Amino acid sequence: MTITITPFTVDPECNCKTIPEGYSKEEHLRENHKPITYWGIHMDNRFVSFTSSKELAEKTKAWMEKWLAGKLDKQ
Repeated sequence: MTITITPFTVDPECNCKTIPEGYSKEEHLRENHKPITYWGIHMDNRFVSFTSSKELAEKTKAWMEKWLAGKLDKQ
């Protein structure tokens, strides 16, 4: 089994009633609603989970690989 991590980005919605004076909608979105990057964890190209940081995704991947190795050794 192959475990991989990949980034994916979510663009938050803007539910602001008004845009501050002096800003265009694009400037407002760029300054106040920045994209959020999450890290997906996949096993054999199937989505398993996600985390908010690359460091945590790498730790989760290492734990999963160790756990899988232990499971496969017992078979």
